[in-house]
Amino acid sequence: MSEDNDWLAAAGAGIPRAERILLGTGIRLAAGFTSKDRLTALFHDEAMRAINLAAPLSEENGRRRVLIPRLFGIEDSSRNWSVFMVLEHLVIVNSAIAAALPRLYSGRGSNAEVQIEDVKPVPEAGPEQMQDLVRLVDRYTDIVEKLGNLRAGISHPHPWFGPLSAAQWHTLATVHNSIHRRHIERIIKRL
Repeated sequence: MSEDNDWLAAAGAGIPRAERILLGTGIRLAAGFTSKDRLTALFHDEAMRAINLAAPLSEENGRRRVLIPRLFGIEDSSRNWSVFMVLEHLVIVNSAIAAALPRLYSGRGSNAEVQIEDVKPVPEAGPEQMQDLVRLVDRYTDIVEKLGNLRAGISHPHPWFGPLSAAQWHTLATVHNSIHRRHIERIIKRL
């Protein structure tokens, strides 16, 4: 498939309103009723599943951008990515959440506005993203384990889901890993 994305919606265009509402509600409910440890285990498992899907691919196939039908929870602009681009996106997003969690939990917050277009991967993403994601998952889980239940602290706005607490951002990271693991599965089916 062509690597030209000019006909896809621009990065940051968002997802349909119904999906924003469903995902936002689901994130808030899961954060309220699921333990931090269970969410951390799911976060880890989904990331490792994504890496395990990518591991057997040749470098050529891992870098090949593949157009997929839009998947629930991803923007139109993300439909023409490679497997390695998806992994890089997970590294970028989860690194940002890992940095934000201690600040939110401690009540310090951040003035930085989250911009969806700032977390998009580069087309040149390569196999190094697998190891980068392994390291990030280890660092992320260490950070979360050192914090309390994450329900304390303040919130910070997400552009699609509004203000989220540390517990809700952690839940979002877990859901995000799951969505993009399915994203990788769809790409691989079309290789």
